Amino acid sequence: MNIILLIILCIVIILYLSDDGPEFYTWLKRIKIGRLKENWQKKVKAKSLLWLNHTPKIPIKDQHRRIWWDWLRNKYSSSTIQSWQQAALLLGLNDNYLNNQDEKVKKEILAFFNKTIDSLGNWRNSPQEVDTALLAFAFSEIPFIDISKMKPALENTYQLLLSKVGEDHTIIYRSATLNYRYVDTIGFVAPFLVKYGVLFNSNEAINLAINQIKNFEKYGVLENKIPCHAYEIHSKNPLGVYGWARGMAWFVLGILETYRILNENHTEKIYLNNLLDQVTKTLLRYQKENGSFSWNLYMPEERSDSSATAVFAWLFKERKEIKAAEKALQYLQSVTRRDGAVDFSQGDTKGIGVYAQEFNVFPFTQGFLLRALQ
Repeated sequence: MNIILLIILCIVIILYLSDDGPEFYTWLKRIKIGRLKENWQKKVKAKSLLWLNHTPKIPIKDQHRRIWWDWLRNKYSSSTIQSWQQAALLLGLNDNYLNNQDEKVKKEILAFFNKTIDSLGNWRNSPQEVDTALLAFAFSEIPFIDISKMKPALENTYQLLLSKVGEDHTIIYRSATLNYRYVDTIGFVAPFLVKYGVLFNSNEAINLAINQIKNFEKYGVLENKIPCHAYEIHSKNPLGVYGWARGMAWFVLGILETYRILNENHTEKIYLNNLLDQVTKTLLRYQKENGSFSWNLYMPEERSDSSATAVFAWLFKERKEIKAAEKALQYLQSVTRRDGAVDFSQGDTKGIGVYAQEFNVFPFTQGFLLRALQ
């Protein structure tokens, strides 16, 4: 009888800790946040290296209660969310390697590549959603990986994207929302499509990327170039809110990488350069005094989002807005934990217009901070 009671007590304690444990752990990790000084960049890089092959699970939900039930049902996280977290880490570490030629970085990248792509160049786990295109793009950017060793995976990704082309000749985000076009998709697919087009001389792929950007700019973007979350392809009605900062970050990512990868003599370079100029000028107006950006750009009193701030810091660096980039980096340093993890990134979006209220650690942020630091 005593043994049974002890077992029940242990179960109750475990369940209690699974509910309140994460909040206590977060509180503990935030003690002395922002205190890293001269070793800040080293800590950020070290955490990124650790996370590439041991990526923290990003929860689908905001709640902390009964997460053990989500774990048991494999509903706590999603592989699609994990893929773009890893893509950002890979892009950040690759930029770092290009600047420093650190063999430890190269070793971790190759380990991640071999864990993800098999000896024949195929995905070990074939992707089902468009999010994975960003990871495929990140792999294609690694200079010490032979493209021929991953061509089957790149081709598989391209065919996946072609299978997602809707009636308006743009790529859908999810099969359940055939008539909606999300701003997220621009960041996920445009860089890959342009890189694929340049690598394999496919104008079809390049045109598909440009069309995705131009259509969204036409129907889902205000005159100041701030996007909404999505639009409906028949009515052209905007959906969600204008000013969602990470939505703007996806827009920036897709445009900037497309511009960067296209050949200098491509006819769309001028269009993309002008669009980047407009986006940059708008963001400069919405940067807070502390260098951050609210999760809703139009509401400066709202919480700052480190994930969007990291992407905008990278944009400012690329567009030679050095003062704005430095302000953003100073903010990100002020919200870096003692172990090098950047805090206070908005969690994963739950649906159109349904934005996370949880702000925590996000490997995606870590990757773009590394890019902005190079």
